[in-house]
Amino acid sequence: MEEEFIQSKQNPRIKALSRLQERSGRRKLGLFAVEGLRELQRCILAGVEVKEIYFCPDMFKSLEHSGFITSVRGKIPLCRVSEQAFEKISNREGCDGIFGVCEQWKTSLKEIVLPQDKPALILVADRIEKPGNLGAMLRSADASGATAVLLSNPITDIFNPSVIRASQGAVFSLKIAEASEGEIFDFLKANGIKTYAAALGATKIVWDCDFKESSAIVMGSEKDGLPQDIIDRCDEIVKLPMLGQADSLNVNIAATLILFEAVRQRYKKI
Repeated sequence: MEEEFIQSKQNPRIKALSRLQERSGRRKLGLFAVEGLRELQRCILAGVEVKEIYFCPDMFKSLEHSGFITSVRGKIPLCRVSEQAFEKISNREGCDGIFGVCEQWKTSLKEIVLPQDKPALILVADRIEKPGNLGAMLRSADASGATAVLLSNPITDIFNPSVIRASQGAVFSLKIAEASEGEIFDFLKANGIKTYAAALGATKIVWDCDFKESSAIVMGSEKDGLPQDIIDRCDEIVKLPMLGQADSLNVNIAATLILFEAVRQRYKKI
């Protein structure tokens, strides 16, 4: 069967797909977009069901893109679109002509299963605003082998195209849950997980913490950091040493450094 071809960027399907760039559109349709060959490959590898793929051969960056389309033909519904139509649905500059559509999944605490054979390492992100920061934090959490990422009162959603891109596809393999801070701290307490708030007013340096047991690192928003009520709920307040004029680091960099301090403490050479 010959694949459908959409020429016009005014096509109703193209207009509907362009709404996936906005949170309201994603929420209404229950769908999200995965743009780019690398991201879509990781999405499929993680077992996420791809409902359909839109592609524009004129925008392919390599033969690998053509090979990918050939490999999924007959397995996933395909639709070829013009360059103008693809630019309408794309969320990035320098797009590579690959665009997948997937169904959103549940992101509740009930979906989080903690390991029984090793201590948990959890990243809690409170009110992170910028999609690029959230995506980078997910990437760092994945790289550190974190058990899960818990999003407290999220301002941006994990299905934001910029989050997916910045995460390098980690959003598909990580365990992620969204909840209020009350629900998250109840979950952590019930599972015996010690909480560490990263805050400028702390006196304890992260190097002096013991992350060998189950731990949750709690990071606040880019502008305001953690609110006092969340700091008060944590077991310890910690900071990174700042030796220059700057009094803080980008939230993703700070989270990465603390996560990998936990990795350093737990790491054993074989």
